[in-house]
Amino acid sequence: MVVIDWANVYGWSRRLGWDIDIKKLFKYLKSHKEIYDIRFYFGKEPGNPKSESFHRKIKKIGYTLISKEVKWIPVKIDTNYFKKSIKNTLLQHGFKQDFFKIFFNQLKKDRNLRRRKCDFDCEIAIDVMKRLKEFRGLILFSGDGDYAALMEEVIECGKQAIVVAFKNALGKEYGKIKKGLYICSIRKLKGIIKRNAR
Repeated sequence: MVVIDWANVYGWSRRLGWDIDIKKLFKYLKSHKEIYDIRFYFGKEPGNPKSESFHRKIKKIGYTLISKEVKWIPVKIDTNYFKKSIKNTLLQHGFKQDFFKIFFNQLKKDRNLRRRKCDFDCEIAIDVMKRLKEFRGLILFSGDGDYAALMEEVIECGKQAIVVAFKNALGKEYGKIKKGLYICSIRKLKGIIKRNAR
């Protein structure tokens, strides 16, 4: 069985310098007869034509799509972590020190700053555990360290466990698994699943 946490995987593109072609990925995975189910987890924004079109495309390709509505969470930009990061970036681009007080005060007043949130950690863990008797191996496309405990459980149950990830986005939690886990770099699949330039 294959599990793709698309929000996690999609985020690798910028650092990889290339995009994953979801059609090529499906075709490649389907070429292995042992793979009977390719599950694609990704949030949906009802009323957003781009989001709805993407979901139709996923289903048409043949993935088993698991989705739920995206939540938009207010961002508290005035926390020290964000302040430091933003300040350093703006300083590198020539902004002056006195600009920051005005800038952060304005951001504090802005109630419209929100970030997209649609995690599938629970859904993926539940789906995998419910289907344990159906598969001999699990291939997880995600570097999120939150899944390390799930992969440990899969190994404990005598199943093959493979994580496909971008090395620089691989959770340190996987390093604690000493036996039974195979880590595959997404870069190894570049020649097969890279999307052609438009």
